[in-house]
Amino acid sequence: MSVAAAPTAVAQTVVLAAGFGSRLGSAESGVPKPLIDVAGKPLVAHALDQALAAGCAQAVIVIGHEGERVRDAVERLHSPLAITFVENRDLEAPNGVSLLKAETFAAERFFLQMVDHVFCGAALTALTATPFADGEAGRVLVDRAPGAIDLEDATRVRLSADGRVTAIGKHIAPWDAIDAGCFVLTHAVFAAVRQVASTEPLTVSAGMRQLAAVGALGSAAVTVDWADVDTPADHAVAERLLSVPAVIK
Repeated sequence: MSVAAAPTAVAQTVVLAAGFGSRLGSAESGVPKPLIDVAGKPLVAHALDQALAAGCAQAVIVIGHEGERVRDAVERLHSPLAITFVENRDLEAPNGVSLLKAETFAAERFFLQMVDHVFCGAALTALTATPFADGEAGRVLVDRAPGAIDLEDATRVRLSADGRVTAIGKHIAPWDAIDAGCFVLTHAVFAAVRQVASTEPLTVSAGMRQLAAVGALGSAAVTVDWADVDTPADHAVAERLLSVPAVIK
């Protein structure tokens, strides 16, 4: 597994937007999950706004369920980002498969965003506020003091004293922080995802565990409130959070 040197400015984001949104009820409502409205605009627009705020010029969006509809909606946003759409036709596949679909189009360093995570202010810049340390091949945005987050469903992170991730997953105990669904990564992540055992679901978190196992996954603290929009209750939380002025943690 190769390990990259310190990052410069990151100009590209990869947005995973291929899922059904079954727990949110988006399929039943007839609206693809990336197009679910939160505080007046669709989830995918929130993700692209985050990328713009972080200085990105390009976005790779991995689409799947109702992909053409999502593509059309994004094009109608007229984002200043140069957008490439990549299709994941395996609609039942875990999100690590969607990440691998983006490999050919990914820059040397790129942000990775889950389309269903929203933030009350600029969040991605925390990931690149400091250069990568020696051996660091990626970095995850974490919340050490999570607020309106369903902790039973959240992805938990255990950290070393220097902020390296030593464990990540939904059933980690003890844990130090919650994965906030955003990363800055190098191409080392693609090799890491491919190293996931065939007995384990091919998720992004599983790939991150491979990086963590060799001490290559760092962390950065989220500085604003956020929500992971997976269920109707989460959607209500997101609406509430984004309807009030941003508060810096």
